[in-house]
Amino acid sequence: MTRIQPVLNEAEASLVNQMAALTGTKRTDVIKNALTVYHWFIKQAIIGASVVARKPSGEEVVLETAELSALEGQAQLLSPAELQALAKKLAAASDPKEAARLKERLARGFYGI
Repeated sequence: MTRIQPVLNEAEASLVNQMAALTGTKRTDVIKNALTVYHWFIKQAIIGASVVARKPSGEEVVLETAELSALEGQAQLLSPAELQALAKKLAAASDPKEAARLKERLARGFYGI
């Protein structure tokens, strides 16, 4: 059986090395585990399952596929005027949590998810 080595850039290789050192495992195990998690996440997204993610602020959010959101009526593609109003609020926001919330709402409104 031929071994396939992933092509990693310098930053990715550094992260793999750091994770291997932290966990005391081989680099190949770190990559296998990362691929397993990636495969699980994609599978959940494709079948329309919800995935709970934690933001850097500590807030938990439920991620869903765009198709599932649209079917449930949660998809909202914002108009250019609404996007502009959100962008102005984001520029004026002084609270980092509020700015993060507005930035997420802006992205979701732009893509309609």
